[in-house]
Amino acid sequence: MKGEPVSIREISEITGVSVATVSRVINNTGRFSKETEARVKKALRDYHYMPNLAARGLRTKRIATVGVVVPDITNEYFARITLQVQERLFAQQYSTIICNTDEKADVERRHLDMLLAQQVSGVMYVAGMPHAFDRLGRLPAVFIDREPQAQPQSGKSCLIGSDDRLGGALAARELLEKGCRRLCVMKYRDDVSTHNAREAGFRQAAREAGLAEDAVRVEIAAEASVAAGAAHAAGLWEAGGFDGLFCTTDALAVGAAGALLERGAAIPQAVKLVGYDDTSLARYGAVPLTSVHQSTEELGRLAADTLLQIIEGREPEARRVQLPVHLVVRASTGG
Repeated sequence: MKGEPVSIREISEITGVSVATVSRVINNTGRFSKETEARVKKALRDYHYMPNLAARGLRTKRIATVGVVVPDITNEYFARITLQVQERLFAQQYSTIICNTDEKADVERRHLDMLLAQQVSGVMYVAGMPHAFDRLGRLPAVFIDREPQAQPQSGKSCLIGSDDRLGGALAARELLEKGCRRLCVMKYRDDVSTHNAREAGFRQAAREAGLAEDAVRVEIAAEASVAAGAAHAAGLWEAGGFDGLFCTTDALAVGAAGALLERGAAIPQAVKLVGYDDTSLARYGAVPLTSVHQSTEELGRLAADTLLQIIEGREPEARRVQLPVHLVVRASTGG
């Protein structure tokens, strides 16, 4: 260690280059030689240079902080995306404020008002339910996973998601190929774009296989939880049953598996089961679960990079990105 953190001016004096050159090296802008870059970066490390974020905020009228709005931080899928976003932003010297909404629109609005009052540089909606677009103004925003219910008028927004229709189709094809004909979809709510797309893809694949429209039964769960999956599966089984079940989250599928096993329905012999997200619940449950895999790493990385592009005034490569998914086959469908 060589003392307390120093300023850009002191780094300039130590290295013998101008303040402007030090600034260009720090921000990786403009021209400077490799030798100058190496000398400045060594001094930055040796003398523990820390950027003055408060001063930067006074110049830009924004602080180097991004709000991350999450519906349920205890859900592994959302938590993994949030972690990836936070790490990516931290590497670019942005801090994050995590706001958990518990899927409540009024809580989300209050969080957004708080973020705006703190003059954050942008907002990341990790599968949020953004109703309050009038509050966003021209604030940069990236939505992950769910389709916004309306678009901000500023145009400073992007959607980063997965191909949920394909995911639903993959689930249906797996069940159909394994001989299932009495199909059921258990999905979270009826007003969330991702889960509606998964159902639509499932139905389309069933139609293409020659099944009638009414061959697919749909059960709507108010919560995406293990307990909700167990309760709904128990009711469905006692009402007549099914031989193939697709749940639009792993949590619902794991709950359903437990309820079915308790009622003597062997998995996969009597019932085959597919989940969605490919979380640790799918891998380590009582019956390893066939599940549609989404890349939380790629979703988080791409969303963070896109938001930084918008914050910096650059046009992102695409305003709408749909990442591929794939099916991971395990014991619940006989894999």
